[in-house]
Amino acid sequence: MKQDICNKNYILSWDLDHLIDLDNDAWLVKFPGYENIQLSLLREYNLPERIEFDAVFDAIQSSDYPINNVDWNIMSQKMLNTLLSVGNFRYKAIPIVMVDCEVIGLGGQRSEKEDHRFIAVQLLEHLDIFDWENSVYEPDLTRTDLVDSIDKLVLKQPQDGFPPIFRLSVYPYVLFVSGKARMALEQVGIRGVVFEEIENYDLTI
Repeated sequence: MKQDICNKNYILSWDLDHLIDLDNDAWLVKFPGYENIQLSLLREYNLPERIEFDAVFDAIQSSDYPINNVDWNIMSQKMLNTLLSVGNFRYKAIPIVMVDCEVIGLGGQRSEKEDHRFIAVQLLEHLDIFDWENSVYEPDLTRTDLVDSIDKLVLKQPQDGFPPIFRLSVYPYVLFVSGKARMALEQVGIRGVVFEEIENYDLTI
């Protein structure tokens, strides 16, 4: 079983099972230009020194990978350290402040407790490992180096093996982890993550 996991790559997704009345665990506190930021891309952004999310503390304190309304890949330092223990990858770490949005007392005051354990991770390199011949996809209408959607994904083995976490240059919107990374994350009890089989995932924007 372990060997089967190690020989695969997986799409890293959020665990949605705990959501009942809300769609997210945390919501970005808006700042100028926030709507133009996509951390799945390789662009540089002028970010404020302090980035806050209003958060449901019960949810984020039982998760290493909180669901958020801007789809940033936010992870605990423990989760990031676990990935780095498997192998190196180029990334930018963006500190996040989670602020408790719970209303307490009769006066309707917010708790305002803070949690500084989380980092938004922007990968600084995308892999050119898409198998154009064996994958089934819809090409992008304006750029030949991108695809619009993927019906069957086949990856080429990098010379140095797959990094613990990666994105594809032709379709950077999805985050992948290697089988070794999955095993490491599961071994240390990382919470809030789901590992999707590539064959069963609908790769559309």
